[in-house]
Amino acid sequence: WQTYEAAKSFEDRCTFFSAWLMSYNCKDIPAKEIYEKHCRFNELFVGIKPYRHQIREKKQKLRVGYISPDFRAHVMSYFCWPFLATFDRDGFEVYVYSLGKTDQYTEAFRKLVTKWNDIKEFEFKKIAAQIYKDKVDILVDLAGHTSNSGLPVLAWKPAPVQVSGLGYMTTTGLCTVDYFFTDYYVDPIGMNDEYFSEKLLRLHSQFCYNGAVNLPASSGTPARTRGRVLFGVFNQYTKVNDEMLQAWLEILRRVPRAQILFKGVAFAGAKAVFSAFERMRALGFDMNRVIFESASRDYMQRYLDVDIALDTYPYPGGGTTCDALYMGVPVITRYSDRHSARFSYGILSVIGMAELASQTQEGYIEKAVALAGDLDLLDGLHRNLRTMMRQSPLMDDTGYIREVEGFYRKIWQKYEEQNNG
Repeated sequence: WQTYEAAKSFEDRCTFFSAWLMSYNCKDIPAKEIYEKHCRFNELFVGIKPYRHQIREKKQKLRVGYISPDFRAHVMSYFCWPFLATFDRDGFEVYVYSLGKTDQYTEAFRKLVTKWNDIKEFEFKKIAAQIYKDKVDILVDLAGHTSNSGLPVLAWKPAPVQVSGLGYMTTTGLCTVDYFFTDYYVDPIGMNDEYFSEKLLRLHSQFCYNGAVNLPASSGTPARTRGRVLFGVFNQYTKVNDEMLQAWLEILRRVPRAQILFKGVAFAGAKAVFSAFERMRALGFDMNRVIFESASRDYMQRYLDVDIALDTYPYPGGGTTCDALYMGVPVITRYSDRHSARFSYGILSVIGMAELASQTQEGYIEKAVALAGDLDLLDGLHRNLRTMMRQSPLMDDTGYIREVEGFYRKIWQKYEEQNNG
């Protein structure tokens, strides 16, 4: 918060405020408190005059704009693909506003859409002016309060209808955002509506995952030949709290000879590894059973050595959960009523594996231990999880984008009826 107060530019204040809000997703606090803090984001935009949209020319196609810093080698690239690659070109135009670095993924995305705008050097006000000039009908933010997001642009209301979701864990809190994408598992009807400043649009699956091609499939659980279970935690280390470490410590106690692998960018340096090592040793871990690895290019292939993935709470995985399942690794997760704690539960539910999720710490431990002790079940899951994903809404990119576009038509029609008779 002190960093926010010391910020000199408006863009920096927005960035630091968002980082402050995002930190609360790592804390096990009530949804109401998180909602109230996010609504404070509006304080940054007092005095800003939103664009007005009374007079708009009729277009043959609905123009949808997507704004994000993550049209690149990033976990969100797996989830934004359907929006850019499979949209109905007879009914829609897609405009992209990219705030991030460019790479080979960016170049592939650029070729798919109606118009591409690189805007990473622009001020928020200028970006809003460009979107307004482009006459975008529906603007969709895909990053929320994550790093380098363009969410503040939506405070100017550069498009008549504005939507968020997918890239962030909870409400934007921004009063100029009209709708938020979720699904029936993450937010059952009536459960969390009051903790969103937006109206919820419930899909059959909040996410549509597009796994990397040419990745080998699991031939079965490695424990069958290795003789011991390897648990894996590939989530960001910032999500790992002492409560989760205690749960994993108990799982290792109940599963003799098992090991646990921590893999991620946090373990790139010796100092960070030593800090994590000392933290876990102080909690009672047998450090001969703990492995630390830095992020690497063979990240996905490394899952083939893991028997069971252990999720974090209250900030679970999204991309890491899908990656693990795609590589045949079952994911044990814990969830609560809070939207931001239900991502993995929602993903598992969509593919028919909700039984891997628990609402309690003890249930989480018991499920991990029981699965580790049933090599036949574990082996079957390793061989079949990718097929289960592909046969579910989680990987049905055509069905997904048609459902999304159905919502676009519906909310645009509602806007037209309310503003143009």
